[in-house]
Amino acid sequence: MERYLNDNTILVNEESVPYIKFRIFKDIPWLICGFSTRKGGVSKGDCSTMNMSFTRGDNEVDVRENIRLFSKSAGFNPESIVMPHQCHTVNVRIVGKDDRGCGVTKPGCTEEIDGQITNESDVVLYCLGADCVPVFIVDTEKRAVAAVHAGWKGTVNNIVSSAIEKMISSFGCNPKNMKAAIGPSICGSCYEVSGDVAYQFIEKYRDLAVVCPSEDNITADPNGKFFLNLWEANRINLQKEGLESNNIEISGYCTKCNPDMLFSHRFHGERRGVNIGFICIK
Repeated sequence: MERYLNDNTILVNEESVPYIKFRIFKDIPWLICGFSTRKGGVSKGDCSTMNMSFTRGDNEVDVRENIRLFSKSAGFNPESIVMPHQCHTVNVRIVGKDDRGCGVTKPGCTEEIDGQITNESDVVLYCLGADCVPVFIVDTEKRAVAAVHAGWKGTVNNIVSSAIEKMISSFGCNPKNMKAAIGPSICGSCYEVSGDVAYQFIEKYRDLAVVCPSEDNITADPNGKFFLNLWEANRINLQKEGLESNNIEISGYCTKCNPDMLFSHRFHGERRGVNIGFICIK
């Protein structure tokens, strides 16, 4: 069973272990891609119920059961997952079949990585988050994919550019053949930031509406609070790399606005679970 949450996101398996899919990838038969919800897991307390991370103080047995349940619902094997060690960098790594199970069924990678790419089948790229922006990129001709974790640091330093450049150099990809989904994450109306963060985005995205209030307001009140639209900033970054505007889709589903459906750092604080995004070539 499927239900549209909005124009661009589809809720799948709502009655069992639900997850979110993206309309832009719906007609790519060799791809599976989506984003977890809080529903359908076994975790208890602050991490209830579908916490997907071992780093939140949750019971390890429960997390492993969550991963098993979620993988079955989404149509992949837990042994195929590659879980990165995310640290808000712009580092992007090529992964393949030898990396399967990292961070789940065998020790995780210690390298600081916030983007993963592959052109191999049955390799499930994970992207963890609880407000940060997951960006999924697909080259429909070369059958290559990327999963990118873009918080404000990754966005202002343009991690999607790093991922796309690595896809081009490693797999011969062409941005004109790429589609991208900007997944569930905090929206521009909810993401309040300090003036020093806002200044960095004004410098990078001058004359583009990614910060509210305007530059004049920031100059007048450098210690104030401002709102940052990471969705729009990542859309701009993707388009600058050569993706066609109609091949970029923003999910429009905010983590903070939907705390019953998704974990949100800004809403729940430190005592919470973690959502995951995933992408895999069948």
